[in-house]
Amino acid sequence: MNLPVSYKTNQPKKLRQLMTEKDCIICPGVFEGISAHIANAAGFDALYLAGSGASGSVIGEPDLSVITGVELADTARMIVNVCDAPVIADADTGFGGPLNVARTVALYEAAGVAGCHIEDQTFPKRCGQLAGKDVVDPETYLERIVAAVKARQNQDFVIIARTDARNAAQFGGEKAGEDAFEEGIKRLKAALEAGADVAFMESPRTKDEAARLVQALAPHPVMINVLPNGLTGNYTVEDCKRLGFKLAIYPCTGFIPAAIAMERSYAALCDKGTDLDHCENWQIKDFFERVGLTASWDFDREVAEKTRRDVNPKKYEEMQGHDLV
Repeated sequence: MNLPVSYKTNQPKKLRQLMTEKDCIICPGVFEGISAHIANAAGFDALYLAGSGASGSVIGEPDLSVITGVELADTARMIVNVCDAPVIADADTGFGGPLNVARTVALYEAAGVAGCHIEDQTFPKRCGQLAGKDVVDPETYLERIVAAVKARQNQDFVIIARTDARNAAQFGGEKAGEDAFEEGIKRLKAALEAGADVAFMESPRTKDEAARLVQALAPHPVMINVLPNGLTGNYTVEDCKRLGFKLAIYPCTGFIPAAIAMERSYAALCDKGTDLDHCENWQIKDFFERVGLTASWDFDREVAEKTRRDVNPKKYEEMQGHDLV
């Protein structure tokens, strides 16, 4: 059931427990209610609220810093409340200076999020896969991390420090080389010293770089971001495990296939006059079942049964005047 404030306060602890038990936690991207229900039902240990997918779905914009922290926190709250698995959320740059970062962490904690990543891009930021992005100076970046660590009320809330230095414009952008990689390592080492729990370099270029990244930051846990045909490469789950990553996010697992399917179905209705083939024999009830119909009906039935059994409304309907005083 979707609620204004999440009641799931134990999700950060659940994520930390998973990090001690699992070699590599696989987190598929979710971006709204339908994807959250379906990914949760698939049985993943944790989920990832992808800012790119949420931006497109919630506000109809590409991932160019248009979506706000409040909008992402509201989306996160809804996702957390319909899922069993802990949710890691994209927090972009923290949406401003230290006070803004602190408020973002507060909003995410109130939403029941298990952890979030905060990056060193300049504002306005853009998706890490797009050319032209750049990063702030190390001190400004570290202020963001320190603010997040200082602001969290639940010490289990997982702070993930992200750097985009590997492909930043000031280090050569698409032509950036070893200097950019080393700059990213320096920034992540500093962020871990500042109190971050997990390190995250956006888009190491090769598997050799990925292995060196994990080794350089050991024993701290490291997260990898895997996008289809992206800058990092098409890593499988086994690749991520073999390279030593503690967490692997797959942001596009939901929204790219969904967009492809919608394009085909809308085109079919436009061109052929029917969407029937693309619905694959589903009825509307099949859709409702994917987003909680059975649980909703069970709740209604249980309320009705409890009311009749424990309260017995008929007893009060049959009361006479002398019974009321």
